[in-house]
Amino acid sequence: MRVRRMTVAAAAAVLALLGGTSPATAGGTATDPSAPATVPRNAPDDPGGSVEAGKSGSDADAQAVIRCTGQVQRPHNSTHVPGTVNVVVTVSCTAPVQEITTRAALYKNGQLVNQSALRTQHNTASAQNNAAVRCSPGNYRGWMYFKVVFPPGYNPPTASANGFGQEVPISC
Repeated sequence: MRVRRMTVAAAAAVLALLGGTSPATAGGTATDPSAPATVPRNAPDDPGGSVEAGKSGSDADAQAVIRCTGQVQRPHNSTHVPGTVNVVVTVSCTAPVQEITTRAALYKNGQLVNQSALRTQHNTASAQNNAAVRCSPGNYRGWMYFKVVFPPGYNPPTASANGFGQEVPISC
């Protein structure tokens, strides 16, 4: 049997066509939380999206909603690791949740140059992740994916979102 291998860029393009980078998905996760290989033409600045879940059952009230909001910070010259460009992504929830999983990605001139591993933090109301590359002059933009597992009794039980941050010029 002959096996054909795809380049990473080709695999990412296929995933994007199959919905691997779809916007917020209530009640589940994106097909694949990997960053797209390129920034889609006219991609809006979406700071990362938000998701929410409400308490279900007879004890639910209007206050029993947990909302989690993602933020893609502006890429910048790192002060922690000189000579690199860094982007930080954060998620903040209005109450603790069981899990928050995040992934950060960094683009230079519209091309994916690095993405983080998935990072899962448990029993928390906030989470963060980052991606970095060696600095070379260009226009940089960050991207994030996040998935939240809400506490028992909340509906939907899980939700996810992703989005691009602002593009900024960086010189080294």
